[in-house]
Amino acid sequence: MNSRRVMRKTRMLGATGTALVAALGAGACYDFDGARQRCSDEGRCEPNVAACTPVPGEDLPDDAFADTDCDGVDGQADAGLFIDPMDGDDDAGVGTRQAPLRTVGRALAMLRERDGGPRHLFLAGGAYDEAGLVLDVPVSLHGGYAGRSGGWRRAANRVAMFDAGTLGLTVQGLQDAGVLMEYVQVSAATAAGPGEPSIAVRMVDSSGVRLRHVTLAAGAGGQGAPGEAGDAGLGGPDGGEGGSGLTGYSDPGQGGTAPLITCPDGIQPTGGSGVMGSSGGNPGRDGGTGGPGETGGAGGAGGEAPDAACSRFECVCNPYPGERGLGGAAGGPGTPGGGGAGMGVLRDGTWVAGQQGEPGGGGTAGSGGGGGGSGGSCRLENTIVAGGGGSGAGGAGGCGGEGGRGGGGGGASISLLLIGSQAAMEEGSVLRTLGGGPGGEGGEGGTGGPGGEGGHGGNGGQVVRDGGVVDGGIIIHRTTGGEGGAGGAGGAGGAG
Repeated sequence: MNSRRVMRKTRMLGATGTALVAALGAGACYDFDGARQRCSDEGRCEPNVAACTPVPGEDLPDDAFADTDCDGVDGQADAGLFIDPMDGDDDAGVGTRQAPLRTVGRALAMLRERDGGPRHLFLAGGAYDEAGLVLDVPVSLHGGYAGRSGGWRRAANRVAMFDAGTLGLTVQGLQDAGVLMEYVQVSAATAAGPGEPSIAVRMVDSSGVRLRHVTLAAGAGGQGAPGEAGDAGLGGPDGGEGGSGLTGYSDPGQGGTAPLITCPDGIQPTGGSGVMGSSGGNPGRDGGTGGPGETGGAGGAGGEAPDAACSRFECVCNPYPGERGLGGAAGGPGTPGGGGAGMGVLRDGTWVAGQQGEPGGGGTAGSGGGGGGSGGSCRLENTIVAGGGGSGAGGAGGCGGEGGRGGGGGGASISLLLIGSQAAMEEGSVLRTLGGGPGGEGGEGGTGGPGGEGGHGGNGGQVVRDGGVVDGGIIIHRTTGGEGGAGGAGGAGGAG
């Protein structure tokens, strides 16, 4: 070794001359020019560096935190970028130890711009508030460093902690890239959106990724979306009005038309028909029964036809009105839907809560009301007849309300989501989850439709005629047909 060169280097080190002698006495060589350059350019002088003996080969960060290439850091300093969330600067920093960057996002952007370069990111311990990070360049993340103020010394308790949104970090498209993540913690927030997952790390189309001394902590999944309410049932139409008997004639009134409705489930809760008024001095007719089946309201009875009541100068006959039809029965409520089951699905590069609760059953339709009975009629002197009024038809039953829709599935809590990927969990790595979110509440069942009102009965006809002369006076014949009965109201549909 050239003595002049050695002396020159000794002078450059100044206060490190004693250490220099020790190093030379041990037979080791040291890059004094490099040390001086670092001291001059970076402001980092190395008083104890002469005690380091370089080991051949690349200095990769390791669990012993050994500086095997004697450059003052665990790892090869010129093969990586330094990031310090406290003392770094994304604008002025260049990624060296003395001018570190502040965020991993900026470091990744620099690597994308260079289309290659350093394969290591040396991370100072502390909190990195960076949402939506995407690791899509082949670079390893090494936490555990003390940062610029601590001389980038390394220890296991100086973990780089990423705590951002509900998706902490994405590793994208790194096939056999030799990527290592160590002394890093990634925490995902508890999801707030309906059915949203909380995912600490997502790997897509990647392989050969190693996780060592890494904690991946997912928050709780979001609660499932509530189910939509069922639609209300259709209301039943009103029954038709009964016709009135004609005044001065014997013609009876016509019965009201039965209303027709078909519910979505095919049931027809039709109201009972109104019936024609009586004539010829006969009793009124009974109204029709409401549908469907035995639950429909019964029709009202027809009015009776009494005998005439005569005084000296007047004969009167007023038959009885028809009875009102009975109302239809209300429909029953629907049955609750069953809970959802399943694990969700992978879609569009993430987990989706595909499961859903079953819908509730629809309510049943109410029954139609019965038609009213028609009014009776009266006959005087065999020729004087007033027709009865026609009865009103029963109102149709309301349709049942639709069942509520099932609630959505709760979101998942996933510490590591692998989509077309492979990762190796190595020493000291931990996966934590807080549990999936609860399923959403089922929707309220729709209200049942109201039943239709029964139709009004018609008035009876009226006939007034002169009779014979009695004791110098004229006998008046007066007869009125009975009123038709009103139809019964339809029953309301059951709630979903």
